[in-house]
Amino acid sequence: VTRNCPHFFDAVRFNTNVTSVKWDEENSKFVVATSNHETKEELTETFDKCIWAAGQNGKPSFPMRIKRLLKRGGFKGKCIHSSECEDFKTDVEGKRVVFIGDEFSAEDLALQAIKLGVERVFICSRRGWGGVATYTSAWPMNKVEACECMLPTEVIQDGRGLRLTEMYPDIETEEYEFADDGNTKDLLDIETVVFCTGYKPNLSMIEASMRPSFYNVPFETEEVLPENWTMTPNPSSEHLGHVLPSEELYTSYVDPLLYRNTLISNPNMMYILSNSHYPLKDIDVMAWLCLSYITGDAELPSTEEMQRRNKLDILEEMDDFISRTSCDFCYFAAYNDFYEKKIIEEGESWKDPNEAEYDLISMRLGARFMARSMQDGGYPEDIGNFTKLNEKGERMVQMNFLSGLGRGTLDPDSEDSKWRTFRDHDTNGFYSLQTGTPSVPLKDRWLDLDEKDCGVTDCAETVPPSIFDKKVSQLPSLDLKKDEEGPNLTDVPDLCSIESKEES
Repeated sequence: VTRNCPHFFDAVRFNTNVTSVKWDEENSKFVVATSNHETKEELTETFDKCIWAAGQNGKPSFPMRIKRLLKRGGFKGKCIHSSECEDFKTDVEGKRVVFIGDEFSAEDLALQAIKLGVERVFICSRRGWGGVATYTSAWPMNKVEACECMLPTEVIQDGRGLRLTEMYPDIETEEYEFADDGNTKDLLDIETVVFCTGYKPNLSMIEASMRPSFYNVPFETEEVLPENWTMTPNPSSEHLGHVLPSEELYTSYVDPLLYRNTLISNPNMMYILSNSHYPLKDIDVMAWLCLSYITGDAELPSTEEMQRRNKLDILEEMDDFISRTSCDFCYFAAYNDFYEKKIIEEGESWKDPNEAEYDLISMRLGARFMARSMQDGGYPEDIGNFTKLNEKGERMVQMNFLSGLGRGTLDPDSEDSKWRTFRDHDTNGFYSLQTGTPSVPLKDRWLDLDEKDCGVTDCAETVPPSIFDKKVSQLPSLDLKKDEEGPNLTDVPDLCSIESKEES
């Protein structure tokens, strides 16, 4: 950057902590207080615009009920958050370990624990399905066990064990409750508990009146859904029928206080957030959108119009199966009941045959929201629009879907199950959206790589544009709303063999 613009960082304050951001209503200015870590100098300045870009993972989040349970029950092992793994080998080598939570940090640390010689990992999941760790169908050497719909309720074995109790989603309270006659599971000789329970954004410097909820404050259903609203039919409709929505909705894409990254009550205050399947891309797009608000290239509507458009986005979420199971507790509970009944009828190995279609639709919804922000913010890339993605947008969705196959298609009975992880997934079908350069595979099995190894093959040739374009044309259509029969999902894995077909 400085090669082309030597003074690029002149206005950047390094080693500086923002201690306070307040809005001066009389002067229509932000009053910002800062403190320099090195010089201890404190400054108070005024600004016209403010962008919060401190990241959504600002501070560790703990489930306090479980934390108190372990302390009061006299648990003798070590308790750490997933962000506190500086000495992880000591924490897990040769030990039986419990993870609380089933998302990406649980998956990442479970694999790392296997590499470091853990004896056994138990992953406790309140929800039971949907998290990437519980979605993963096999683990190396069968060292990981997912304890679905179960959380600790008691410390046993003189402080060295945990008793898990089955949970269920209670429609009455719209909370997860422990079943009075539910199954229990005793985990003995546990030496480490890792809280893989995510993070909270650090908003301590922002004046309370300007802090968004970050999707933790619900919408009142009657205020955002039309009267007699019904969901667009999907493959689960014949099993679930019409499910009345919960009284409150916790949406994933719409915050009650924000309109597309701006604070509704004061659009001069902006927030860079990521809430889609494409987080790094999302952050860059949102930065461009905020810049367009500042320069005036993107116009902001009236407060009433902001709220109206937010309601339309909520309708889009409620029509998406995966989004609705996240934001509508009653719908999740209804599907969970159906899922449990199928498990009883068909056996533990039963999987919803429509799972792939749900994933594709949800990934596509996130890409559509991103496409709209790209257009609004003048982003220098085009993946289509909110109504329809173009070929590049479809390509992005397809690759995201393929990456999920790396988890869901692992076979515990295969010959390579002792070492294969999702990171050993076939890289065919993954290409740069900009150049067509194919993804490079690992040099070796992931379990055999060490921290000194860069981990990838030496180089990868660029795919000629003509071949790359032809590959795009071979992608199966995902225009789900136009295709009444739905996408031909059986064709999707064939993306991995497109390259070999071209070569032959």
